[in-house]
Amino acid sequence: MTLTPYLNLPGSAEKAINFYKDIFGGTTEIMYWSEMPPNLKMPMSDNWQNKIMHGSLIINKNVTIYLSDSLIEETPINNTVFLHVVFDTEDELRKAFDTLSVDGRVNMPVENTFWGSIYGDLVDKFGTGWGLEYPLPK
Repeated sequence: MTLTPYLNLPGSAEKAINFYKDIFGGTTEIMYWSEMPPNLKMPMSDNWQNKIMHGSLIINKNVTIYLSDSLIEETPINNTVFLHVVFDTEDELRKAFDTLSVDGRVNMPVENTFWGSIYGDLVDKFGTGWGLEYPLPK
């Protein structure tokens, strides 16, 4: 079984997929609404033709994030789900946190925790919640 997060964003999926790629690396595969077969075309304004119908950010063989531009102009921010990333080094965590937090909201700055990790929590500029962790060596 594989569980893959799928982010539906209100017209900002291309900016988001490139932003996340700059942070985490990987490769992208993108299908635009304009590539939909004519018999399946959905009614939408011309400015949505070059928006993302389905995008994949393939970070490594175990981690992929799917993204699309929601046809609803305003996607409500989901307060019940966030992406939790466990890093191999503290430096990776801090670099990702610093970049993701630009124009976002820090809920918990990166700090040592009582449970034996370095951890920080934020919502990025696209409304995606993140929990970033580096487990301290025992």
